[in-house]
Amino acid sequence: MVFLDRELLMKAQYEMPVSETPFVDLADSLGKPADYVVEALKEYLKNGIVKKIGPQLNYKAFRGISHAALVGAEVRDVDRAVRIINAEKKVKHNFLREHGVYNIWFTIKAPTKEELFERTKELMERCGVENYVVLPSVRVYKMDVKYDLFRGVSFSTRVEERANVPRVEELGVDGKMLRDMERNFSVEERPFRKFAEKYGYSEAELADLVSELIEKRVVRDFYAVLNGHNAGFRENGMNLIKTDEPEKVAKKLLRDIPEITHLVQREVPENWNYPVYFMIHAVNREIIEQVADRARRAEGVEELEILYSLKSFKD
Repeated sequence: MVFLDRELLMKAQYEMPVSETPFVDLADSLGKPADYVVEALKEYLKNGIVKKIGPQLNYKAFRGISHAALVGAEVRDVDRAVRIINAEKKVKHNFLREHGVYNIWFTIKAPTKEELFERTKELMERCGVENYVVLPSVRVYKMDVKYDLFRGVSFSTRVEERANVPRVEELGVDGKMLRDMERNFSVEERPFRKFAEKYGYSEAELADLVSELIEKRVVRDFYAVLNGHNAGFRENGMNLIKTDEPEKVAKKLLRDIPEITHLVQREVPENWNYPVYFMIHAVNREIIEQVADRARRAEGVEELEILYSLKSFKD
């Protein structure tokens, strides 16, 4: 079993400095040697405790991937369908979940809402699936996946997402550079140096730019993204809320339940009146049930159903 330095991982999630030397500054804040912090985080990346570290982008700020949908599908041949779905480049998450009808749930992105439906239809036809539901995002209120390693439950006090996020083109920022930083940010003393040399900035300018883009919500955050399952959070529940007041309910949940990682209002068909979705991750289902009970008591919530994950096929 991998030793977890919970203090380090909590700081790396919640209080990562945005500076020219973030890992050195992180070590200083912990009162630990910089070499220890760098080597420990490298080891956590290697063994899968940490998925990635650095700037995490908001897809809405990028042309060509600004629309997304959650899809629930009634799948009989799961293995075959998973191979086909996972081969689609614009699919990010794909889960087997507990539900009486729809057992496969995945997210898909596209340039337009119309193309979301077209791509999903074509994908489902190739999977041999006839019964499915497409739920486009209307508004993302929260997307902040952090884990409280002391309490055993996801937790963050992230403020409400902006309804309208500026495009990188409007800001005159190189989107290719931002994607490069998100994918290739290294744990080292001066991680901005290679990007500064490649794109013609100083390291200080890049650190300042990341801070500015966090304020504008083009960059969601700058932190260590943990693999919850590998860090001991073996349960996650997708909570579906039936309500006629989705905006009111979503704002109340955002304010009152910091254990939520994802909180999204979705467009729904007439036969599927669950317009609000949120995720909770925990070390056991009892904790998730306790959080869900608090959500059930929120004004405007008519019904809440939890769809537990049984297996992740793509994360």
